[in-house]
Amino acid sequence: MDELKRLYLEPTSRCNLNCAMCFRNSWIDERVGDMEDATFRNVLETMPDSVETVFFGGMGEPLAHPRIVDMVRAASAAGRRTELLSNGSLLSETLSRSLLDAGLDALWLSVDGLSEERYESIRRNGRLDALKRHIQSFNQLRFALRRPVSLGVAFVLMKSNVRDLAELPYFASYYRVNEVNISHAIPTDERTERELLYRNVLGSDFGGDNVPPTAPRIRVPLMDWSNPEVAQAAAGLLSAGMCEIFLSGQRVRRPARHCRFIDEGMCFVRHDGLVSPCMALLRTSRLHWDGKTRVNRHHFFGNAAQTSLSLIWNSPDYAAFREKVRTFEFSPCCRCSQCDNWERSLPDCYGNDAPTCGACLWSEGIISCP
Repeated sequence: MDELKRLYLEPTSRCNLNCAMCFRNSWIDERVGDMEDATFRNVLETMPDSVETVFFGGMGEPLAHPRIVDMVRAASAAGRRTELLSNGSLLSETLSRSLLDAGLDALWLSVDGLSEERYESIRRNGRLDALKRHIQSFNQLRFALRRPVSLGVAFVLMKSNVRDLAELPYFASYYRVNEVNISHAIPTDERTERELLYRNVLGSDFGGDNVPPTAPRIRVPLMDWSNPEVAQAAAGLLSAGMCEIFLSGQRVRRPARHCRFIDEGMCFVRHDGLVSPCMALLRTSRLHWDGKTRVNRHHFFGNAAQTSLSLIWNSPDYAAFREKVRTFEFSPCCRCSQCDNWERSLPDCYGNDAPTCGACLWSEGIISCP
C-alpha cells in the first residue's frame, strides 16, 4: 500500500546554535520562519488516516517555536505517536515536563561530541555539561511516568569526532539512551569535505545487489576488536569490496540506490507548509565534492497551508514520483566523476529530469535520519 506513515513537520527553520557541519550553512535564498498555527491545524486536520507518527524536526530547532508544546499535545490527542529531534540546549526541566505532559513519545537529541572540547568546537554556542544536565532531568521525569518514553541520540560522524565512537556505548548506557542513529556529514564546502569518512565507500557496492554471484562468501566470527592487529586486519577485510562478508551469521552490506523516505511512507512539511518527499529536497543548497559544487534544488508537490495534505499525498504527480523512485532507474551520479549535468542539476545520463535521485547521499545509505 502506498500510504503515508511517518509525517515530518518543521515547526521552525530557526536555530539557536551555529554548528560547524550543519546543512543550513549551504542554503541558497531560503527563508527562515516559524510554522503558523493555521498551517499546523490544516496539516493535522487533513493528513491521511494512515499516519502513525508525527515527527517534529526539519532543519531548525523545534524547541525554539513558542507553541511547540501545543503542537505535540495536538498531535498526541489526534492519536499519533509523537517524536521530536532537538539539539537539547533549550530543554529545561520545565519544558521537559510540559512536553511529557503533552504526550511526547520519543525525544531525539543531537550529540556530536562526547568531550567538552570536541562538542563545543562542533556545536558552536552549545555546552556539553548543560546538555548532560538536561538529559538527566528529562530521564528523571520520563521514568516517573506510567507509559514508555524513549530517548534517542543522533550523531554526525566526522574525522574530528570519530574517536568518540568508542565512547558512545558507555554514554548511551549511562544516560539510558534507547537508540543511537549515526550518520555521515554532508559536504557543503571544502572544509566539511575534508571531514568526510566515506570517500571509498561511495565507489564500492560492499555486499550490495551488484556483487557478482561468483564472489566468495566469508564468514567472520566475533573477535577482540580492541586488539590492534585484529583492528587492522578487519579494516583491510571490510575495505576489500570483492566478497560477501557475514559477521556472526549476519550479512554485512550497505543498502544503496533506494529511498528510505519513499519505501517507508514518509513526507516532510516545511514551516511554510510546502510539502517535500524527503529531507534532501526540502531546501535549495550547495554540495561540494572534488572541487566542484552542485546546486541541489528544492522540490515540492503542494502547500499544506492552503490544501489538504491528503489531496497532496494522493495527487497524480506525487504518486507518480514515488513510483519512479521505487524503481530507482536513475544514473549513479554519486559514483561517477560528477559531470556537468551533476554540477548544474541538469537531467541525468538516463534522461531523468530533476530531481535526479541518483545524486542523493541518502539513497546511497551514507546519510540517515532518525
